[in-house]
Order: sequence, then C-alpha cells, then structure tokens
Amino acid sequence: MRTDVDKEAGTYVLRSYGEFFKKQYQDYISLLEDESREDNKTFSPIQVVLESSELVPITDLVSSDNAVITKVLSVLTSLCVEIHDLKKEAFESHFKFLSVYDEYAQSDISAQMESICLLNTFLSRCNDTLNNLCCQIFAIFNEDIVNLNGIQWHFMINKIGEIFTLIVILEMLISRCTITSNWNNFRKTLKVYDTKHNDLGLDEEKLGALNGAVNNITAKLMNDDIIQSTLQNLLMLRKNYLSLKNCSVVTAEFTQYIKLAITNLDKLAQDKPSGDNLYKCIKINALFVLNTHLFGNNDKKTFKSLMELNTKAHSIFVIGTAIWFPEQFLQRFVPALCGNYNKLSQGMLKARQAYMSTKKMSLTKDIVSLQYICSQWALTVEEVFSKNNKLSAAEMTLHAKTIVDGLDVASNINYSVLSLINLHLSLGMPLTKQMLMSMFEIVDILKSLWNAVSRNYDQIINSMNMIIQHLTFQAVSSILEIKKTLISDKKYANKRLDELTCIVIAEQTIKGASTLERNIATNIALSFVPETTYIEDTYVKLGLLLEKIQIISDFPNSIKKHCNCSWLLWHHNIIPIYFEQNFSMQLQAIKLKYFLLALDDCVILLEETDKLFDFSRAAEFKNKLKVIFDEHVLKNISQNIETNLRLHIHSHLQLDVVDPLTHDMIKKILLLLDNLRLHNMYMSVMPCVEHYLSKTCYNLTTVVLSDWKTYGEMRQMAKLKFKVLTIQDNLPTQTLEQGLDVLEIMRNIHIFVSRYQYNLNNQIFIEKSSNNKHLNSINIRHIANSIRTHGTGIMNTTVNFTYQFLKNKFYIFSQFMYDEQIKSRLAKDLRNFKETSGENGNVYLYKNAEKFNKGIKVLGVVEDGQSYLDLFRDLISQIGNAMGYVRMIRSGGRHCCCDATAFLPNLEIRDFKGLCEQNALNEKTIHTADNLEDNINDLVTNFIQGTEYFKLLVEVFAPVFRNPKNVHLKNFFIIVPPLTLNFVEHMILSKDKMSKKNKAGAAFTDDGFAMGIAYILKLLDQDSSFESLHWFDSVWTHIKKERENINEQKSKGSVQLQQALALTEKKIKTLEDEYKLLYYSLTSARIFFR
Repeated sequence: MRTDVDKEAGTYVLRSYGEFFKKQYQDYISLLEDESREDNKTFSPIQVVLESSELVPITDLVSSDNAVITKVLSVLTSLCVEIHDLKKEAFESHFKFLSVYDEYAQSDISAQMESICLLNTFLSRCNDTLNNLCCQIFAIFNEDIVNLNGIQWHFMINKIGEIFTLIVILEMLISRCTITSNWNNFRKTLKVYDTKHNDLGLDEEKLGALNGAVNNITAKLMNDDIIQSTLQNLLMLRKNYLSLKNCSVVTAEFTQYIKLAITNLDKLAQDKPSGDNLYKCIKINALFVLNTHLFGNNDKKTFKSLMELNTKAHSIFVIGTAIWFPEQFLQRFVPALCGNYNKLSQGMLKARQAYMSTKKMSLTKDIVSLQYICSQWALTVEEVFSKNNKLSAAEMTLHAKTIVDGLDVASNINYSVLSLINLHLSLGMPLTKQMLMSMFEIVDILKSLWNAVSRNYDQIINSMNMIIQHLTFQAVSSILEIKKTLISDKKYANKRLDELTCIVIAEQTIKGASTLERNIATNIALSFVPETTYIEDTYVKLGLLLEKIQIISDFPNSIKKHCNCSWLLWHHNIIPIYFEQNFSMQLQAIKLKYFLLALDDCVILLEETDKLFDFSRAAEFKNKLKVIFDEHVLKNISQNIETNLRLHIHSHLQLDVVDPLTHDMIKKILLLLDNLRLHNMYMSVMPCVEHYLSKTCYNLTTVVLSDWKTYGEMRQMAKLKFKVLTIQDNLPTQTLEQGLDVLEIMRNIHIFVSRYQYNLNNQIFIEKSSNNKHLNSINIRHIANSIRTHGTGIMNTTVNFTYQFLKNKFYIFSQFMYDEQIKSRLAKDLRNFKETSGENGNVYLYKNAEKFNKGIKVLGVVEDGQSYLDLFRDLISQIGNAMGYVRMIRSGGRHCCCDATAFLPNLEIRDFKGLCEQNALNEKTIHTADNLEDNINDLVTNFIQGTEYFKLLVEVFAPVFRNPKNVHLKNFFIIVPPLTLNFVEHMILSKDKMSKKNKAGAAFTDDGFAMGIAYILKLLDQDSSFESLHWFDSVWTHIKKERENINEQKSKGSVQLQQALALTEKKIKTLEDEYKLLYYSLTSARIFFR
C-alpha cells in the first residue's frame, strides 16, 4: 500500500513536471514569435523524431511452443535485420566515403586508414551475412525440418539480392575512384621499411602484423575481384550444403522470383522511374548473375526479358556521380549470354541518347507540370494536415495517400535530375545554360516539397501514428481471419501445426510498435504459410499492408533523402551560374532561400565526410559560397536599391519611364530576404545594404563635397522607403562655396601662386585664365570652411609649406641679382643717382627707369616675348602671392575660430578641472574637463591673439638676406623703380585685354607684386633707401610735365593733332591711375611689415 508521503511526493513531482513543460512551451512559443525566426520556416529549433526501436529480443519476439519454427524464424529474421542495418550503414558511411574520395585529393592515406579498415570489415560482414543466409536456406531444404510445400521464398530471395547488390555497388565505387592507386603507393612505401622497421618505431612482430593487415585489405578490397570472390564462396557453399536433389527446387524458386520481379519492374520502370524502383533493377541483375553462377541456369528467355527491362533502366544513379550500366555488369559476369558486346553496348548507348533527347525536348514542359503537381501537393498537405483531432478511417486513407503521393513525386523528381546531369557527365556531353536553369528549377521544386513537410511536420507525425495503427489493425484482422480458417479445420493439429504456429507468431509480432524487426518477422512468418492457406489474395494484400506500414514509418527519412540536394557538391562548378540570375523579382527571391537549403545539404555532407578523411572541406566550401553570395546577390541588390533611390531623388528630371512593378518590388524582396541561412551561418541582407549605402554615400560625398545634400536626401529616402538605416557620415559641415581645399593648395603652392592673382583690399585670389566660362576665386570664407574641415592645425603646416616654397624662389631671386649685367647696371644707376641727386632734387628720374627697362630688353627675350625684367617681376609677384596666401590663412583661421567661439558665453577661460576636483567627481570627468579647458584655451588664443606669420617669415629670412655674403642684394632698392614701371605697363596691357574677344593674359588686379616688393624691402632693410629715391614723386612730376606739354600743343595744330593729343591724354590718365593703385597697394603692403 502506498503511504500518504508517497502520494504527496508523487503529486509534487507531477506538478514540477507540468510546470517544466509549461515553461518549455512558453519558450518555444516565444521563439516562434521572434521576428528573426518568423519567415525562416525551414529552421526547426526542436523536432519530434518518430523512430521506434525494438527492445524485445528477436528470439522472444518469435517465440512459440514449436521450437523448430521459432529457431528458423529467429535466425532468418536476425539475418534480414542485419542486411537492413548493413544497407543503412553502406549508404550513410561507406558509399559516401567512396563517392567523395576524389574530392579529398589532398587527404593523406594515413588519415583514411580508419575508414578503409571499417570498409574492409563492412565487406567481411556482407560476405558473412550473405553466406550465412544462403547456408540457412540450403539447410532448410536439406534437413526437411519444415513442410516446404507452398512456402513463399520471395521475401528471402529479395534479401539475398539486397546484400549482394551492396557488394556489387561497393566494387563499382572502388573501381571509380583513386583509392586503389593510392593504396598501392602506400604499400610500396611500406615495403621500403621492411628492413628499416626501427625507423617506424615498430619491432619486427608489429611490422609483420601491419603487413599482414595491409595484404589482407589488398586481397579483399583492392583487387577488383570482390564480386568474383563472393560468387566463388557461394558456389562452394552450394556444393557443400545443398544436395543435387534440392538444387533444382532452389533454382526454380530463384528463377520464378526473377521472372516475376522482371515483369513487375518492367511496369514500374515505365510508369514510375524513381530511384527506389530502379535500384531494384540493379538487384534483379545481381540476382540473375548470382542464379547463373550458383546454379548454372543460363535461361536465354529470362535474359532477353532482363535486357528489355535494362533498355528502360539503362542508366541507374547510385550515389555521387556513380551511374550503374547494366550491360557492363552482365558482360563481365555472364559473357556467354551477352554474345556480341559491341552490338549490346551500341543498343544501350542509343537508348541513353534517346532518353536524353526526349528529356531535353520535354524538360520545360515537364517543369511546368512538376511545379503544378508540387504546388497542388503542398496545398493539399496544408489543408489535409491542419486537423489535430482524431481521424476517421476515410481521413486516414486520404492522409496515407497524400504521404505516399508526396514520396512518389519527390523520388521521381530526384531520380530525373540526378540521372540527367550524371548521364551528361558520364557520356562527356555539355549541359546548355537553359538546361542548367531548368535543373535549378527542379532543385527549387524539391526544396519547396521539403518546406511543405517541414512546415506541417508535427501534424504529419501525429497523422502517421494514427495511420500506422489503422493499417496494423487491418493486417491483424486479416491474420485473424486466416487463423479462424485454420482452427475451423478439425485436422489442423496433426497436419497444419507449423502453419498455425507461423500465423500465431505473425499475429503476436505485428501487435506492437511499427519497428523494422516486427515488420520483417511478420513477413517471414507469413511467408512460411503455404499460399493455399490464404483466402484468395490475402497474402499479397498483407504484403502490401506491411510494405505500406514500413513506407509510412520511414516517411520523414525517405522524404528527406529524396529532397536532399547534396549532389550539387559533385557539380559545384555550376553553383555560381545560379547566382548570376537577377533576383530583382519576388519569385526568384523566394527560390533563393530554397537554393540555400540545397547548399546546406552539401555542407552537411562535407561535415560528415570531413570526419572520415580527417580534413576540413566544409568550412572552405562555406566561405567560397559566402564570397559568391556577397558578390552576386548582396552587391546586386544593394546596387539596385541605390539606383532606385537615385531615380527617386532625381525624378524631377526628364528620365525614362520606370516600370513600377520591377522597382517597387525591391521593398518586398528586402523583407523576404532579410534572414538567409546557410547551415550555421546567417546572412542578413538589411545590414549589408545599410553598409553599402553608408559607404557609397560617404565616399562619393568626400569626392564631390558639393553633393552632400543629394546623398543626405538619398539616406533619408532609404529610411522612409525601405526602412534602411544608414550611418550618418559625420563629415564636417560643408557649404556649396567650399572652393579649393587648403590641403590641395598647400600641396601645389607653386602652381597656385603662378595661376592665381591676389587682390590686397578684398583679400581674394582670382584665377588668371581658364578653359571654362568662369574663373575660380578663393576668399576668406573658403579658407575658413577648409580649416573647419581639417582643423586649425593645418594653418601651421600650410605656413611651413609656404616657407619651403619661398626658399626656392629666393634662390632664383638671388641668382638674378647676382648676374653681372644686372649687378653692373644697378651699380651704374646708383652711382648716377648719387652724382645727380643734388641737381635733380634727390629724385630718381623717370627717364632713368625707362632707360633701364630698354637696356634689359636689349639683353634678350624668352620664347613668349617676355624680357628678363618681366620674369623677375613675375617672380616677385609669386613671392607676394605666397605672402598674400599666408595672410588669407591667418584671416580664415580667425574667421573659423570666431564661428566656433559663438557657442561660448564669453571669452573668459574658467577652471573646469578645479571645479570638478572640488566636487570630487570621478577621474574620467576630471580628465574630460581638462581636455575641455585645453580646447577652449586653444580656441580663444587663436581668436584673440592669432599667430603673426608675417613676423615669423621676416625673422627667418632677414638674417640671411642681410648677411655680408649676400652683398649683391644691397642694390635691390634701385631696381624697384624700373620694376614698377614694368609692372604698370603690364597691368595697362592686361586690363586692355579685358575688353577684347581673346582674353589670354587679361587681368584686373595683381597685388602680389606690391606684397612681394614690400616683403623683400623689409627683408633687406631697404625701406629707407627706397624712400630716399622719392620715386613716386618723380612719377607724379613726369605725368605733370606730360600734361603741360599736351596743354601747350592743344592751343595750336590741326584737328588730327587734337585727336592724337586726346588719345595721349587718355593714356597719361590711365598711367596715372595705375601708378596711384600701385602706390596705394605698396603703401598698404608695407604696413604689414612695420
């Protein structure tokens, strides 16, 4: 009796268990509700696996009072279960190993040793199981321990065919790959160490054992005689264990089974050419060879029927790229029946070519039909499996039909694509791009089928349980009917005891979970009941029921196998072609997810085979796919979105008409493709598009700063239209009049000073000439914008660059002044000035300047007609322009600082750091306050004080210029009057060109000359010397005299003379204006250097 304590404990455990499941359910629901998982229907974080495992031993499963029958059934059932396990192991491990062997060409044989040893063991198990099964059957016939009349041997012969087919496929796969040659190389290497066993770290005994194991594997696996050895062993068994009397009976059973199977498969190969049905064709060919070798049965009529079947099943896909050709197999093992092999081979080749031609012609039509069938099936699944309640018998029949139909469709599609693509490969025929695209469509269809199953997996599992129970009930009812018939016979006890025992065993085994062991045991028990015992075709119906139970039990694994697209691994060269499609339409976007599921199968296969070869191909394959995907899909979509945004932003322009159905679809595509999964790697489109747009907008804005507004609008439009959140570029504030950048001018200062002219009063530089219809100009605002962009640190760097430039220019200046002819003329002029200064009132005469100019021209001119004095004047203008640029930099910097200080309440620097320390704030805050103080201090210092760059540039060059070594520069002041005369003539000519059509050389300002003269006079400390010349007084006196002469001539003379005098007066007025402008500019410029 249970105590109250036990009851309370039980109640508590149940309550805890219930709470646990409730929490798990809530977590699962939250997972499904998560947006990131919502549209990723193929991802199953948790899944119910409906696989029944038999816990009852087979001896107990088929136990009865009849010891002989129990023994026979238990042995045969165990062997058949072993055959099923071997087949499963073959396709899940060994056949995969051999099929991908050549994909792992870099893998060493030593890494494959474990897999090769397991393969050797597998072959031994296959041979042992086949030999054992044949021995058991032979013993049943020989010993006569059961009544052999009417026993159905088809099930057992089928199992013999199954195990022998595995051996046939194994030999074919070994012969197709390079494992044999690699193994032989390994053997040769190993033989080298026969006398050097110490080098391997092995003693003689261990090396001998190793050689023995290697020789054993070589003999069994690597000699291309696996099938022949198996047939010879079976022949020895038949001779030893089967009497001649029973040999004919067994032969008759085998032959009858083969004929019946050929008839059935002939219809299936024609109507339902699926992978499973055509696999049976390999089995029949294998059994025919086995029957011929074992019993010497060379029935030409049966062989003819077999070849007719083979003409339909001419190429049977096995695994990887392996295709089994029946004529090659039969020619090798039954050459006597094949006769003229060339004729046979040609016939089969024509059958294959005819098949491919038919497929090519009907492929497009077939795909449309398949899409319709699959869509209809998917809709049926969605509709039929939506009910979770108990099903009626009619509903269970409908559910079972839906499941079986889905398997048939998937199997047919799978076989169709695999046979077609691998036949092209085997026969060396190229695939057209249209066919490839059709095959991609087939991949999409297969994955859409799997998607339908995956979405309704739980409901399908629920229905499967009920269907299996219903089918089991039908089978039990049929068995009970047979049992009643037997029991009603009063003489059954004596004559038909074995039959009744088998019926009872079949009844007890089928009652229970639908395990493989129970299904096989029931089939074998029923096969030992004579056909005459069954009512009409009850045996066939029971066989179909048991087969259906097994098909429905295996449905999840079967549909997964048929929808598995890992075969793409062997044809990975075609994968990039798929991604070259345009995914701008909604349908292609959905299909992309299905194709990624297909690639997922390839990765899973590689992960499995990586373990067999101790080599990593899966990660390499995934990375390769990621690169292809990024290049062809993500980049493509990003560019489409960028184009869409550009067209939208520029829609006010007259553009071509855009199809809205194409471009507006991009928004839906983004939503569809937001979560993409390839195995354990997630690819989200949105972040990639955001990154692409952010990068593009940033890069293009930095290239053309004036486009900042356009790209800002594009970012906003991306947010509103596609919910794409781009990162703000955080570029410093820009204006549309950014002008030339300070950095650009700094790097090319030598070009800048020669191509631009300076205006002293407006602080502006104007381009001399341009191919455009406008001239560029640079003012303080432009410089301030550039300094705001790059920071105030650029100012010192710019002045440093200017210093380097001035060094070079002053070197040329010094060379000109050092020239003997120039030096002698200057000395002569100075001497003349000193000698006549008393007579002329200490004034440098205007005519002396004119004379100097003419004298320089006599020395020669350069190619463009300029004299050496013109070039010297241009050099001084460039030096002055450089100084003007330095002045503009300082003014721009102060403007920038002024704009920045607008955010400060006053220009008093407060002790923020001290305030933070007083209030005991943390270290980071104190450090931040210190930084703030430094920044404000720097800002206020630059704004209030600024840096006297002119003073620095005078101080750095003055000692050199005034050095006694440079005595040739002391007469510079005497060349200034001729230079000013030259400059005025140049400006009059330049201004005159402003009104002409050809404006080459036109200019209206060039204050760089005045800046240059003022700067050099300061460097040489010759300001007082220049003033002693009273040059401008001399100019005004000269102009006054010229006017007086004109006024004297006006009172007399002809009309023509009056006109000439008017023109002369106008020229003198122009000359006076230019000298005044120069005088004012020079006077202003000299103020900077006081």
